[in-house]
This record gives sequence, structure tokens and C-alpha cells, in this order.
Amino acid sequence: MEQSIKKNILLIITGGIASYKSLDLIRLFIKNNYNLECVVTKNTFKFVSEISFNSLLGKKIHKELFLLNAKNKMSHIDLSKSKDIVLVVPATANFIGKMANGIADDLASNLILSSKSPVFVAPAMNTNMWKNKAVSDNIKILKKRGIKILSPNYGKLACGDFGQGKLMEVNEIFENINNYFYLSETALKGKKAIVTSGPSVENIDPTRFLSNFSTGIQGYEIAKALSKAGVQTKLISGPTNISIPEGVDFVRVKTGNEFYKEVSKNLPSDIFISAAAISDWKVEKISSKKIKKKSELNLDLRENIDVLKTISNSRKKPKLVVGFAAETNNLLKNTLNKRANKKCDWMLGNLVSEKKGFGDSKNKIILIKNGKVIKWPTLSKSNIAKRLVKEISIFFKNE
Repeated sequence: MEQSIKKNILLIITGGIASYKSLDLIRLFIKNNYNLECVVTKNTFKFVSEISFNSLLGKKIHKELFLLNAKNKMSHIDLSKSKDIVLVVPATANFIGKMANGIADDLASNLILSSKSPVFVAPAMNTNMWKNKAVSDNIKILKKRGIKILSPNYGKLACGDFGQGKLMEVNEIFENINNYFYLSETALKGKKAIVTSGPSVENIDPTRFLSNFSTGIQGYEIAKALSKAGVQTKLISGPTNISIPEGVDFVRVKTGNEFYKEVSKNLPSDIFISAAAISDWKVEKISSKKIKKKSELNLDLRENIDVLKTISNSRKKPKLVVGFAAETNNLLKNTLNKRANKKCDWMLGNLVSEKKGFGDSKNKIILIKNGKVIKWPTLSKSNIAKRLVKEISIFFKNE
């Protein structure tokens, strides 16, 4: 995202095995026109040299409370002023404990207490430490205070253990911060959106049905991101086990026809996002009794209603219609063909397979819009949603 007005970030880097990753994060922020002031704790230089930070920043990093007062003629109060956010990457168990208990025994912890800006924390530690009740309690305290936790990833840790505790990927941290700023300045306030999500269920008999593996997570994340951007959001969902996002008008449906009726009922709308996996077929005649086991069973199927195509070609078509294409091969070709067939404005494509499918927490997306193919990096479904909302905001800003 190109910053029209430079945002000011206070980046606190604590001393842990993941400290070196802060260099990549600094590069990303500088590349994207952010102003940075960086502060380290006393153990940070055991993992990254001071010269690495200074040469990358083009200025000296802040490290000592009393040195700051004496030489720089700037107090810790001044350093924390006029910052749009404070970001702690990585946050060790020790520093999280200081934050939770109001301890201010160095420059970094003094800055946390003196700052009035939103605070983001990206923890990184051994999985046993992350699971420890003391750390869990401290994280709960921080969340209650409104501090945003960028939760660590699962994976192989530096010590060889496997579990949760890995620092969130640098590009994901950047996306979270970038999207936070963008969504706070969105052009979408007051707009109306309809989002479909989850699978459809088409009955065969009272005990069997046609459906798919869609979890609904992506659609729910999109509805949540739209709502946070000030959009009046209607979420129409098939069966899922997901909590309903805050601030969203919700309705539960089951069949393709029910999806279509609810979408139609909520038109006109500014935005329609079809993230539901609606079955292409349904049974011609549903049996009123359980079909008994036989050597063969022939199902008479007919084409289900195509909600995305129908809305895209409707006289009440929203200003922006967005579809999803979950493909097993030929992603670009199939996504382009689906967009042309449905006649929607944008199409997002992603690959699904046995190893990487509907339930995966991350996805790699291609976005087809205005005849262009835009490749996104691998992102969490939450950040895919935020990036999509950012693209939608740009669309309405420029209309």
C-alpha cells in the first residue's frame, strides 16, 4: 500500500532467537514509506548486531533509557509521542510479563507505559513457554486492555520442538499493520454488502445429502473485515461451526435455492461477495424415506441455481460483484474462464487439493480484475479478507 501520509511506528525489538527477523520487517516498512523509530532491549544485540540496525535504518537505534535522556535530549515520553502505533516484534515471555504487570525497568518497557497509541504484540517463544499458564494469563490481561496479539504460528521451533510459538511470518505481520491503517481510513463507511459463505446441503433422503468440504472460514473473515470497515454487512451462511462475527447481520440457510432467495431479498446492495461453495447439482426428487441399500443406486440430478451468475446478470446487480474459484488444477485458466462465464466483476482463484484445501488456514490467491491478473503472496484467510476489503475500498474511492 502506498502511504499518502507517512505513518509513524515505534518498533520495539526484544532479545530472542527470532530477533533477526525484525530486519526483514524493517525493510518492508521502509520500502512502503513508513517512518520508524526502533528500540531494543538489552539482550537484542546478542542475536543481531547494532550496526545491522543502524545501517538499515540510516540512523541510530534507541537502546538505553538514561543514554536517551542525556545525549539525545529526548525523553521516553517524547519518543512515544506522535506514534500511530507501537509494535513489539518479537515479544519474549519476559517482556510480555513486564507489559502485563506494569513493570518499567528499561527504555522499552517505559515506552509501553507512556504511550497512548494502539499496541500490537507478536510473541515468539518455545511452545511449552507459550502454553504455560503464567504466559496465557498475561496474554489475557493484555487482550483485556485492548492490546492486539499477533498470535505465533505452529511449526518447527529453533530448539527442534514442534508446536505453537514461532513468530508470525514477517509478511503477515506487515499485512496486519498495513491493513489496520488502511481500514481505519476506508471509503466504505455506509456501504451495504452481502456475503455468502460455507457449503450448501442438497438432500437425497432424510439421512443423506450432497455437499462439500467448505468450512466457511474465508467468507466469515470477509464479513468481519467489511463490518470493521464500516460496511453494513449481511452474512448468508450454510452449515458451519464458526462463531458469528460481531456487528454482522446473519442468516443461516441450507440449499442453493435458499441462498438465492436470501441474496435476492437483500438487494439492492453496493457489494456482493459470493464465497459460498454451492453445489452444482441437486436431486430431482428427494425421497421422503431413507433409501434402502441396494446393489446399485441411480440418482437423478439436475443443475442447481447458479447464484453468482444469476446476480451478476440481474437488473439489480450490485456495483461490485466478486466470486471465488476453488480449483484443483490450471488455476489461472480456470479462474479466467469462470469469471467470463459468471460475468462477475472480480474473481479470486485458489488451488485446493487433499493436502491444501478448504480447511487450510492459509491460501495463495490470484485476483482477476479489470483484465489484470494480480498474484498475492501466501496469506492467512484473515489477511486475505483484509486485503480484499482494501481493494474494494480503492474501487469505491475511484468510481
